[in-house]
Amino acid sequence: MSEGRDEIRDAATVIVGRDTSEGLQVFMVRRSARAVFLPDQYVFPGGRVDDADRDEAARRLHGSAGDVDPAYAMTAARETFEEVGLLFADRVVHAGELAALRRAMHAGKIDFGTVLERLGASVDASQLRYFSRWITPKAELARRFDARFFVARAPQNQLAEADASEVLDGRWMRPAEALEARIRGEIGMIFPTIKHLERIAPYATVDELLAFARRKTIVTVTPEVQPGPAFLMIPELENAW
Repeated sequence: MSEGRDEIRDAATVIVGRDTSEGLQVFMVRRSARAVFLPDQYVFPGGRVDDADRDEAARRLHGSAGDVDPAYAMTAARETFEEVGLLFADRVVHAGELAALRRAMHAGKIDFGTVLERLGASVDASQLRYFSRWITPKAELARRFDARFFVARAPQNQLAEADASEVLDGRWMRPAEALEARIRGEIGMIFPTIKHLERIAPYATVDELLAFARRKTIVTVTPEVQPGPAFLMIPELENAW
């Protein structure tokens, strides 16, 4: 299929949470102003599934993230490592072990599979929990995605930090805080990000969020398009997805 509005690309996104004295916080990043797609928008780490992710999922992914193709879990892990430096590994790893490997990966010297090989580690998919599936509607002219969203706890002994290239200004924020900042015009967000923040805002801890994710039903969401264009949730899906 040729590149364009009718191509739907598989993608994975991760909502990484941590517990604080102020409640649940999630890590968000601002896409570069130079980005072709969604410049300056605050998003969760994520990106497109590639062929290497499918290969590595068969070789270096243990456990399950739920009822989802393992390739999406591998993409979720790779993108989270690339963009914010967190690795969902099957052994304890520390920030110092990851920094040099991440720099080499950004420089194009190694790929994610090599990172795992050098660490003697695999991706632990059980640290991720499949949360939702969203498909970009046809009215989106730039790019369309069939995206699987995951929720996860930030790994211990690791440091979340934006890569300062593709994404900038990494921030830990409470979901309600992020939504309020958007209303004030301080940060920009796209519709799926807004709706996910609204969906997870009632949960006070990572444990509560993960428990909700384990029991919730996965309903595929394709937003309705209104003139503008503006996106709206189909009313019967508002609290059911």
